[in-house]
Amino acid sequence: MTIDERELLISQGWKQGAVIRNIFDDGFTANAHILLEDDDVFLVISQTCDLVNPDYNSEPFFEVLRLISINSTPAPEYGGGKNSREIQFKAEFYGKVQTFRALPFKRFFVDRELLRSHSPEGYLLEDEREMISAWLTKRFIRTAFPDKFDRRWKVRKGQIEKIIKRLTLVSDIYIKVIPFEEVNDGVEYEVEIYLLMDADHYDDPVVYDEYERHKIDLDTQLGKCLGINLQVIELVSDAGISVRELQELRRWDNSYLSYRAPEEHAAPGSPV
Repeated sequence: MTIDERELLISQGWKQGAVIRNIFDDGFTANAHILLEDDDVFLVISQTCDLVNPDYNSEPFFEVLRLISINSTPAPEYGGGKNSREIQFKAEFYGKVQTFRALPFKRFFVDRELLRSHSPEGYLLEDEREMISAWLTKRFIRTAFPDKFDRRWKVRKGQIEKIIKRLTLVSDIYIKVIPFEEVNDGVEYEVEIYLLMDADHYDDPVVYDEYERHKIDLDTQLGKCLGINLQVIELVSDAGISVRELQELRRWDNSYLSYRAPEEHAAPGSPV
């Protein structure tokens, strides 16, 4: 292929975050492991450089994520990539901004040559693109905490979940657990928790005061978990914490803390 092929794909509008309808072609459905409907909508999640690569042999496929349209704004607990098992976000589709939800396992690869004769019907909003890429990546980098640590805090699971759901302006929860291993009965885990907020919200005194109250509630509940010694719990601004500091912590996945409906969120073929 020549450089003209790359220019053709670019002129067709193909880039990461493109939104498309079902392309009724065997090349589109051949690798789909989910039942497709005629009115399905999909998000193109492959990197732009792969989509417009002029060599179809080196990049024979592109990847899509099935979307479900919903008639509401994104729910706080599923927005921003907080929940690794479901995401809700906005995208432009046929000139109208709509809200969609997606589940991470409902994706598959499609014959890339189909791009030559089709164009997107819309695009992901630009500020959502990096967030969705990060959300998909989190599926592979989530931390597995010691079982005994999990069992100890889960005695207050219901109460802790209720507090976490109120933390809609907390982008991530970071935690330090020492020792990071299974321990004998009678040995405590020393824990530090940092609730990360964007600088604008952190600097808003009304928001800060509200989240200080949530922080105190969380401190109270974790204080009731035998074998967990909560030494630090703080609100922190994303403008006030360094990469080095984050590297010393582990992300406490919000979805890991919350209940999920197994029939919908289990991967195909997995027990429910």
